[in-house]
Amino acid sequence: MNVLDFGEKRPSDIPIVVLDTETTGLKPYLGHRVVEIAAVRLENWQRVGEFSRLIQPERPMDPGAAAINGIYDRDLVGQPIFADVAAELAAFLDGALLVAHNAAFDAGFVGQEFAIAGYAAQRLPGEPVLPQPWLCTLELARRHFYFGKNNLGHIARRLGVRVGRAHRALTDVYTTAEILKRMARDLEKKRFVTTADLLHAQGGPIYTPPAPVTAVPPLIAQAIAHKQIITIRYLSRSGETRRRVSPKFVTEGEGAAYLVAYCHERQAQRTFRLDKIFDVEWVG
Repeated sequence: MNVLDFGEKRPSDIPIVVLDTETTGLKPYLGHRVVEIAAVRLENWQRVGEFSRLIQPERPMDPGAAAINGIYDRDLVGQPIFADVAAELAAFLDGALLVAHNAAFDAGFVGQEFAIAGYAAQRLPGEPVLPQPWLCTLELARRHFYFGKNNLGHIARRLGVRVGRAHRALTDVYTTAEILKRMARDLEKKRFVTTADLLHAQGGPIYTPPAPVTAVPPLIAQAIAHKQIITIRYLSRSGETRRRVSPKFVTEGEGAAYLVAYCHERQAQRTFRLDKIFDVEWVG
């Protein structure tokens, strides 16, 4: 199905993928990554497929994130990186309306992961990395329901949806799917009938962000492509510093572009604002 054609169809008449991610932290543009992704595909509101993977994020978990989702670095040893599962996940999502609770969060992380995996090359500059829109149960709750609190567990309890272990992706996916069914039923009584109606009800469609369009210095771009080490001169808050880094990818967020790289001096991943890198040299 062409995703541009399903707007006037009822949700029960189109494929829907309900998705959730767990991550190393909250901000993808500062180098945080997906560590777990789960999804269920629905047709006529019935489950027709399930996807669930732990992902090696190529960086440590933040302690705060691990405390919430219960995923620790030891759990991710030997797991595939996102690029290894990207083709399987893309096929699973193909042609479906995407749904999440706080969709902007999941769309940001999923879009960045697909961009890092090379999928942005298939899109025109400025286009979202994934073509289909996202529907957000959090935005629907905020705009059309009065639950008092809008976290997933509270909404589920108010709607009589059974809740499993919170903050693990697959459990949250099934909770979100049941919440969506009940919200769609209630919103239909308010004449939000079609998929386009529901996207309008949340304030408009949400999309994965486009890949960064910032001009990347050629030596940095080459180092990313060929996994090479470079030395950068960087203007940090404490003044000028030199770092030997292995660049990973470039991101954009809050009006700035960033280089995410492994810093050999700190022996850890670091994020550098591109506009504060004023010299780049090859490591001999």
